[in-house]
Amino acid sequence: MRIFLASIVFCSCAILCHAQAAKTDQELLSDARSKYDAPFSRNLRLFDCKIDFDWKQHWKETYRVGDEGSDEEIAKFIQPIVNRVTVTSADAIISSGMTEEEEQRLPHGGMAEGLLKHAVRFSLRNWLVASNNALLPSADTPAHFEPSKSGYNLELKIKNFDVAMALAHDMRLESIAVKGSESDRQLFTFKPGPQGFVVSNWTMGEDGDLKPGNRLIFGYTYQTIDGFQIPMQGVVIRESHREAWNYRLTDCIVNVSK
Repeated sequence: MRIFLASIVFCSCAILCHAQAAKTDQELLSDARSKYDAPFSRNLRLFDCKIDFDWKQHWKETYRVGDEGSDEEIAKFIQPIVNRVTVTSADAIISSGMTEEEEQRLPHGGMAEGLLKHAVRFSLRNWLVASNNALLPSADTPAHFEPSKSGYNLELKIKNFDVAMALAHDMRLESIAVKGSESDRQLFTFKPGPQGFVVSNWTMGEDGDLKPGNRLIFGYTYQTIDGFQIPMQGVVIRESHREAWNYRLTDCIVNVSK
């Protein structure tokens, strides 16, 4: 009887140990990728939104060079412009409904309008990188996971560079850097969403030099439209120029594939 019970215990331990066997690097990478919200990998084709931007508030948060236009010019010619953005898996395209010639006839050659479009496009193109799950390597990329105190270190080679990524225990990406080059490190904050992690903050160094006063900081909050998490508010902070571009996406339309 004792021998029989011992056999049961031994078999149970063997099964448990097998079930708890360490996962391979590729299995861990697949697990990590599956935890992120990637709406375009489902049936989202695009979303189209109005860009709300308050120029008067903007000048309270941003150093003013002076070639963007006077308060009167901004209020009369720039603030009334209705910009919309169409975001697909490949790009974010902004349109004011004006021709290029009409925009160039705006005060100062449309400098203010151009700056706003650039900031929003830059912000949403970065969001696309995260929302397309392009920050983590593809599932078949040779990579190696090492446990760390905070979670995992993921090591891989991109072209001729050795790259290290830091992930939390729940596989949220926290940073990316080329080994031996801390100045080009990029920092991330991901938050849980209904379909997986979504990026809420992305910090990088301007021209690859991450230091206080030279950072580019992108922030995102979310809205749910037809079951998809898309940006609701975005901010782009450019420390070197003391700029803060806060915009809001409203009147959004979601288009899905059948």
